[in-house]
Amino acid sequence: MFSSNEFLQHGVSPARSFSSTDILQHTYSPAWSFSSTKFLQHEVSPARSFSNTEFVQHGVSPTQSFSNTEFLQHGVSPARSFSSTEFSSTELLDHGVSPARSFSSTEFLQHGVSPSQIFSSTEFLQHEVSPPRSFSSTESLLHGISPARSFSSTEFLQHGVSPTRSFSSTEFLQRGVSPTWSFSSTEILQRGVSPARSFSSTEFLLH
Repeated sequence: MFSSNEFLQHGVSPARSFSSTDILQHTYSPAWSFSSTKFLQHEVSPARSFSNTEFVQHGVSPTQSFSNTEFLQHGVSPARSFSSTEFSSTELLDHGVSPARSFSSTEFLQHGVSPSQIFSSTEFLQHEVSPPRSFSSTESLLHGISPARSFSSTEFLQHGVSPTRSFSSTEFLQRGVSPTWSFSSTEILQRGVSPARSFSSTEFLLH
């Protein structure tokens, strides 16, 4: 059962329903429902539901539900739920996002994000973020953030930040910061800062 500008190629299975500008290619499984400008490519599994400008590519697993401008790429695992300004409102997902993730409002997740992650409001997460992380308000996280981290308000974390860290208000952390650190108000920390340090108000620590 197909309608309105549907292009189907190579191994489309039975019981498929498509509508309104669906472009489907290569080994789609049964029981799919698509609507409104969906472009699906390469090995999308069964029982998926998509709506309103969803682009799904490469190995999306079953029981996924997406809505409103979701861009999903490469190996998204099952049991994902997204809605309305989740992967919505400019959310781009690349490479190996694990199950049971909840995201909202302009979240960019890339490369190996682990399960039970909660992110909100302009979070940029890249490369091997471990469970269970909580982030808020303009957090940019890069490379190897460990579990049980809590961050707030314009925190930029890069490279090997250890667990049980608490940061607030314009903290820039880079490479090899040890656990049990507390920072506040315009702290810039780079390379090899040792544990159990406490800093406040315009402290710049280098090397």
